[in-house]
Amino acid sequence: MDTDHSSLPRPPSHRRFTRVGRMLIVLTAVVVAAVGLAGPASAEPVNKCKSGSGYTVCFSLDRLNDGNIAVHLGIDVAMSRADAQAIIDHPGEEFSAKIIGDDPVYDNSLVSVPVTWSAAWEGGLSAEFDRLATFAQLNEDEGFFDGYVDELFGRIVLADPRTGTRSFDSAVITGYY
Repeated sequence: MDTDHSSLPRPPSHRRFTRVGRMLIVLTAVVVAAVGLAGPASAEPVNKCKSGSGYTVCFSLDRLNDGNIAVHLGIDVAMSRADAQAIIDHPGEEFSAKIIGDDPVYDNSLVSVPVTWSAAWEGGLSAEFDRLATFAQLNEDEGFFDGYVDELFGRIVLADPRTGTRSFDSAVITGYY
């Protein structure tokens, strides 16, 4: 004898499980989407280079497993070795650098990036800049949950005692920071 149990009321614990189960599914989907869009902590570094008349600037952001971001800038400026050495030998730091948020109306400076090293060589003057930054320091827009993507670029300034200052902007890196 077959009995149809579909019309019998279900126990209250089953209804609670169904609500909790649906809520867990929705929460899991939101977390998976957030992690997927933000990218894994061990993702490959984003590295972009830009060349102009007599220079090349490279900018990279590397998400670290500890929650920080390794910021790196590098520059090669074409000139004679003698001119490059004269700039290095002049008192004071020849380079400064910062990361800037690229917005349509204005650019906002986010963090300074100190010089790691600079050197004169046969092709000109080179320097590198490094620092650790937090996601909050590089978040130039409202943030991930507001749907705003951050647009960041590096600006390197060379103080040349012979000709004045020159600024070099890197390519823009976009992402959620």
